[in-house]
This record gives sequence, C-alpha cells and structure tokens, in this order.
Amino acid sequence: MNRRDVVGGLGVAMVVRPAKALDIHALAQAMSVYARLRGGVNGGLALWWYTGTVWGKPMDDIARPMFGVQGLTFNRAVMRPDGGIDQALTGRGWYSDVETGKPLETWTNPFTGEKVTPPHIKSLSRQSVDAKGVMGVGENTTLEVFKGEVGGLTMNGDTLWMTENFVGKGKPDAARDGAVNTTSSLSTFTAKIADVENDKADFVPAYLNYQSLGSWPAWMKMGARPGTLSWQTRGLKVRGPEAGPADLRAWIEAGSPGFLAKPGI
Repeated sequence: MNRRDVVGGLGVAMVVRPAKALDIHALAQAMSVYARLRGGVNGGLALWWYTGTVWGKPMDDIARPMFGVQGLTFNRAVMRPDGGIDQALTGRGWYSDVETGKPLETWTNPFTGEKVTPPHIKSLSRQSVDAKGVMGVGENTTLEVFKGEVGGLTMNGDTLWMTENFVGKGKPDAARDGAVNTTSSLSTFTAKIADVENDKADFVPAYLNYQSLGSWPAWMKMGARPGTLSWQTRGLKVRGPEAGPADLRAWIEAGSPGFLAKPGI
C-alpha cells in the first residue's frame, strides 16, 4: 500500500497511520471530524472568536474596506444516529471603524453619503448536515434557494483542513428597491491531526478562515445599486469567553446581559 491514498466523494487526502479511536482516514468518519472541528467534544458547546474586514465593491469600481468586524459565536454540533449532524450557532459582534477599531455608533456610506446606524451582529441559526455532507436549513429560512456542502478534507504533514461552503438566494426585497438578496459563505477550518484524533481531549483547538460574498445589506441603504459586500475574517476556537478581548466581552455584556454565560443553544 502506498503511503498516500485518496478517498472519493469528499476528496479526502490521507496519510496511512495506526488506527485511532477516531479514524479520520475513513470516509464514514468525515462528519465526526467536522463535528469536532466546528463544535465542542461529544456535542458540547464551542466558542469561536473572529475578527476581520468587510469589503464593498460597486459593479463599476474597485473594492474598498467598509468597516471592521469582530465577535464571539457559540456553536453546538450534535451527531445523529444516521451519521449526520444537527448544529446551532448564536453570536454577538460589532462593526467597527476601519481606522480606530472602535464599534460604530453611526456610519457614513461612502457611496451615497448617507449616515446610517449599523445594526451590529446578533445571530441565531440552525443547520443540518447529512452523512454525505449535504447541508440544510430550517423551515423558517427566508431563502428561496440554498445549497451547501461540508467536505474538502485535506491533510498534509501534521495538519488538516476542512471546508464548509454554502450559497443562498432570497426573494425580491422592498428594502433594496426590489433587488434580490444573495449570499455565500466559504469557511475553512484548520487543526492538528493529533488533536482531532485524540478521543481523550476535552477541547480540540481549531482555526477559521472565512470569506463571504453577497448583496448589500438593507441597512446600508444602497437601494438597487449593483455591487457586492465581502467579509474577510480569521479566528480560532477558544475555551471560554474569558479568552476573548476584554473590550469585546464588555461590549457584548452591556448590550446582551448574560449572553456569554448562557447563550441559549
């Protein structure tokens, strides 16, 4: 047997090693790997910190940074008996001035000159992933089209990467002068193979690289002007809220008292 082999379907590139309690080289274990990367151990709660920049690009102009973004998101991923996953995510975060990094109270749209109030980030979503990595969303979604997949498990040396990608399309939106809202979410999770394989670990360290591409949010008041907004963020899984920046924690506690102690998922 060669030292490297490839398993079809999710494109798993593997290095042959002694069997472990969690065999990341088996295609059937791909969703277990994802659950340990995304969530806490054995369906427990995980917490992710992220930071980055949100870019805006009109159809006929170059992209430019609009504002910064930073937040904390809780994630719970529970394995089902059929090999799929049910997961819930909830988070709080801010949009910030690109120069100072301070949370925005108001923001002047550089394309329209209009002063608007950013809603900041208050998220709650529930998703499902079947045993083959196909993603689904709940019945309360506002999207008319949704396609998503977990896959792209790649290994090199002592490190693994796994992707989670989805796209969606909504209905014509009066707040956008009838324009249709579209969204894409492109995530790559990174971890050490030994951490994922270690069934005795109470915490699996992991890192996130994320990019989105979608329509202008309604609060920017861009109307039907053609263009896109793109998030570019990076982050990591942390053991608890105390590992997040102190100013961010204080801001979240002031706006959502008790959230960091009891996120509700």
